[in-house]
Amino acid sequence: MPVTAERSNDALVSLHEEIASLQERITLLEAEEMLWKNIGQSCEFPPDISALPAENSHFKFENIFDLSAIQQIQDAFADATDVASIITDPDGRPITKPSGFCCLCNDVIRKTEMGLKNCMRSDAAFGTLNPLEPIMRPCLSSGLLDGGTSIYVGKRHVANWIIGQRRTSSEPDKKIIAYAKAIGADEEAYQKAYEDVPIMSKEQFYKVCKALCLIANQLSTLAQQNYLQAQAIARRQQAEHALRESEERFRQLSDSTFEAIFIHHKGTILEANKAATTLFGFTREELIGTKIYALAVPEYREAVQAYSEQSGNVWFQGEFACKTSQSIIGEVQERNITFQGRNVRVCAIRNITQRIQSELAAKEKEQQLIQADKMVSLGVLVSGVAHEINNPNSFMTMNLPLINDVWQGITPILEEYYKENGDFLAGGLEYSSLRNELPNLVSRMQDGAARIKGIVNNLKDYSRVEPAELMWDVDINDMIRSSLPLLEKLISMHTNTFTADLAEELPPVRGNRQRLSQVFINLLVNACEALNCKNDSVTITSAYLAESNLVGISVADTGSGIPEHLLSKITDPFFTTKRDSGGTGLGLSVSSAIVQEHSGTLQFFPNPAGGTIAQLHLPAIIGGDS
Repeated sequence: MPVTAERSNDALVSLHEEIASLQERITLLEAEEMLWKNIGQSCEFPPDISALPAENSHFKFENIFDLSAIQQIQDAFADATDVASIITDPDGRPITKPSGFCCLCNDVIRKTEMGLKNCMRSDAAFGTLNPLEPIMRPCLSSGLLDGGTSIYVGKRHVANWIIGQRRTSSEPDKKIIAYAKAIGADEEAYQKAYEDVPIMSKEQFYKVCKALCLIANQLSTLAQQNYLQAQAIARRQQAEHALRESEERFRQLSDSTFEAIFIHHKGTILEANKAATTLFGFTREELIGTKIYALAVPEYREAVQAYSEQSGNVWFQGEFACKTSQSIIGEVQERNITFQGRNVRVCAIRNITQRIQSELAAKEKEQQLIQADKMVSLGVLVSGVAHEINNPNSFMTMNLPLINDVWQGITPILEEYYKENGDFLAGGLEYSSLRNELPNLVSRMQDGAARIKGIVNNLKDYSRVEPAELMWDVDINDMIRSSLPLLEKLISMHTNTFTADLAEELPPVRGNRQRLSQVFINLLVNACEALNCKNDSVTITSAYLAESNLVGISVADTGSGIPEHLLSKITDPFFTTKRDSGGTGLGLSVSSAIVQEHSGTLQFFPNPAGGTIAQLHLPAIIGGDS
């Protein structure tokens, strides 16, 4: 199901509210992170963190500290105090590398399986609840003097720091030497390595252990601080991740919609989606910082500015200009949202240009059909009017010869009377003038009546509905001559220069005379209406093209002409450049269809002298074949 504009906008608003909430949360978490960074070392003992979530209960020393830095501290401490040193986990497994280990422990005892196991057990036994209180005792493996303390995070034991591997006397301990046999070590090597172990008094070793406790306590404090800071960072990263996901969802939703989406504050664009850049042709960078009303065409800018500065839900239509200077009609919806911590507005613009144009085109076609229906009705009316005119005109054509005969019959009597009595009045006119004018008047009346009859007959022929399949041999020149009287008035109104150059002895064409006359009249009417002034000309020519066996008719005018990019469209139904003057766009479309029925062609070309040339070609009949 397609997402409507309203549903799309609601989803975008919901996402913006979610993003705003996440941004506030990140701000609080950043403050918390800075707090732990600034704690320093003011704590005498790490605070209790036993209430931390269960999923954090298995954190490790190496996850809290930089092991390379700890290793350097351990190595420096061992070198400065002349003791062996290592940091292990609570189970005795080494975390750091040994520092200053003696040969006895490193190369003899720990090389045996049991010796290594006992060493780890001894290291694990150094755990204490008070890092400030050192443990000092013999190693549970080698028997050498060892010391150590624990490192805590709150009350959570994370590591042991162990020092030692020192003798307190130069006298060999037989019990310790016997340990070599118990663990399976080489006794001679064990004896030699034992003798190489450095000697340190218990008092000095205790001082070293106290220093170790102070350092370990500070590590515990630092561990607590690092852990809490790491947790704050982790929560902030989670919030930032959620924010990125929300922003990504917003981006995907806004980019998937076909509507241009703008986020703006008092009309200044803060954000724009992909559809906005596509619709208006500007880059995102060009749009940000621009006023929304600047996208509108000049006559709509004031209205768009007023709407964009309102509050609440708004709906309106406006016209906007793209970067390509093309204008669009946009359906605009606006509402309030929260974005980046402040109240702004989201504006959705849907391009409805095609819909509006389709509605206008539908109305236009409706008017065209109404006009076409009027023309059909006019054709029927013309036929009826022609019949009504023909009846009284027939009365005149029949009686005018009789009047002329009567005049000729009484003229001798009137002449005799004129000779005897002089001039006299007849119908208010002197006979001396009347005897010369009346024959001329009757003759002109007879010519007028004949002309009326010819025009009426041509109108009846033109408006007669004949089946398209009725075809006869048609003399093109005769068809042109019979059609011209219908257009004498139109031609005289538009031009002083009208030329008909008709070739002699044209072969006939096979066709419907009435329909071909309709085509010719349409072409001639269009040519006359294209003229700009009466000095422009119209020329009609007919010719036989022997090489292609075609009879051609050319109607050329020197008028305004037709733009070349429109020449291919002028025969489309309802296409017209004369809409304001009542054109329907049907004349040339119907003419083109008639020509195609006659297997001919109708083409239009620019006239080198200015204007347009219409060329009609029809197959000629030679010897009975076309």
